[in-house]
Amino acid sequence: MHKKAQIGVGLFCWILFGVLLFNVLTKSSLVRLIDTGGFTLTTPISEFKTTLLTELTFMGDPVTVGILTIGVMLLLWHQGRATDSVWYGMLQFIGYCLVILIKYSVTRLRPSLRLIDVSGYSFPSGHTFSTVIFTFTILAILLPYCKVKWQKILLKIVGALWIIIIMYSRVYLRAHFTSDVVGALLLASGWWLLANSQRTIFFYWLQKPVNKV
Repeated sequence: MHKKAQIGVGLFCWILFGVLLFNVLTKSSLVRLIDTGGFTLTTPISEFKTTLLTELTFMGDPVTVGILTIGVMLLLWHQGRATDSVWYGMLQFIGYCLVILIKYSVTRLRPSLRLIDVSGYSFPSGHTFSTVIFTFTILAILLPYCKVKWQKILLKIVGALWIIIIMYSRVYLRAHFTSDVVGALLLASGWWLLANSQRTIFFYWLQKPVNKV
């Protein structure tokens, strides 16, 4: 995607996020409709489904994703891609700071009748944000190695499905409202696109100090 397109789509994602944020803050009927619809889509509830999604949602935990991100950073650094290593780490960890800032500004309580033990505020979903950024990172690293079109398409489908699974699990387990996971998807997509549109500038800034290490 060209720089102008990245900026345009990224800003659009953040505008949509802003609209959703406003509706969350005002507790609008639109948000209630979205959240109720999401809970309905995740029914029925069963013991097997709960166990499976509890295990899967662990892979989207920000701590788990953070550890995996550090692993990817170390691998890239070992391959002589120090700037890439620092860049993808910054996207994940600085981005998550943005999530924390918004969470503690909005202070939205989580849904009642939760199926798992979870604390903290609800909007936006940290699991979804971390998963989106990490999935985009893996795609950005692996897609250049795909030699034929079907490989790229398959990789993108797998990435999209994984994001959807994590979003679904958070709503099913009543750890988040639907608007929480949708908001996190928009926030993460906007952050990824806008940051990468300025990647050349950041690379120039990072290259000298990183290469001295």
